Amino acid sequence: MKRFITIFPQGANIHLIKDVGMIPFFLQKEGYYRSTVAFYSDEEELKYLQGEVMGLSYNRIIRFFRNENVNIFLFILFNIRRFDVFMFFHQSLVKTIIAIFFKVITFNKLKFYFKLDANDSIMESKLARSRSLFNKFKIFLYNRIDLVSVETRYIQHFLTKQLKMKVAYIPNGFDFGRQLVTETNGRSIQKDNLISLVGRIGAPEKDNSTMLKALSFVDLKDWQVEFLGPIDLDFQTEIRSFFASNPQHVAKVLFRGNIDDRNQLLLSLTKSKVFVQTSKFESFGIALLEAISCGCYPVSTNLTPSKEILGHIGHLFEVGDYNNLAVILQSIIDGKITLPLSSSIINSAKQKYSWTSIVKQINFNLED
Repeated sequence: MKRFITIFPQGANIHLIKDVGMIPFFLQKEGYYRSTVAFYSDEEELKYLQGEVMGLSYNRIIRFFRNENVNIFLFILFNIRRFDVFMFFHQSLVKTIIAIFFKVITFNKLKFYFKLDANDSIMESKLARSRSLFNKFKIFLYNRIDLVSVETRYIQHFLTKQLKMKVAYIPNGFDFGRQLVTETNGRSIQKDNLISLVGRIGAPEKDNSTMLKALSFVDLKDWQVEFLGPIDLDFQTEIRSFFASNPQHVAKVLFRGNIDDRNQLLLSLTKSKVFVQTSKFESFGIALLEAISCGCYPVSTNLTPSKEILGHIGHLFEVGDYNNLAVILQSIIDGKITLPLSSSIINSAKQKYSWTSIVKQINFNLED
């Protein structure tokens, strides 16, 4: 069987249950490759290797130098005979040159896959805005790579049409084989009057301030709101100010903190009727995908990946528009917006975002 490795030097335990770990894990689970991941981290720090992605092999990247690209080059050099496909995130000129170098010296036996993990900002990058000879040369090199992918069709269309880049559309996915989701056997999940948000609470890009401002204008009635994730210290002051101004929400707006147990997080989403994402930008929006995969009705900022993930389900609002968000939430609470069955939300997500079908597409592109 061929051998696949994802090289992600800055990887940590949490990355094993994101696309960094899920792609090699499912490529192995579906029988396409024997898979490995490689980080700087010590293996003892990666507890999901013995749980969520059991069977996935691990190689540690030695930090010989401060320069990450040099360490990557040495890692591939030392392991050149051990793997057939090398996967990277965030394509760069240096990484591309490294890949082409190894393809040349192995007479094109090695294959390389770059997952761009790109958000809308790529359309304003120097590569996109300049038609210089140097940028055309970079694109020429990028097109020598076996597989380059992006997570949204909009960005794929831009890169292929405007920059003439050879880019595949391959979204992120969800493990629908988890018992937590499949135990309903197609029946609608019993949901609580609960609105959830997930992420690093208070991080500037997550813009949780917009949610707090919106909640100041919402009568929650018998509903609750849960913020799930570690809380930035700087955001604590804003939370205290919110409760001081809105004492009626003290028992209804809850900050649960970090949840290390993956099953506990998904259980919380499974119980929630609504999921809110207030992010200013997202490369794909994995938390949003997980939410609809657990049957949550999505409400999100109007971002390119959010529009693609939601499709015809859910509501969008502009970044920072807490007034519109408040109107949407109040309409849901008052029953003016009828929520679809959770089972129909899950089935819609499953058709597009099953890791099983996604890695089948990756394998097809690599075999082409």
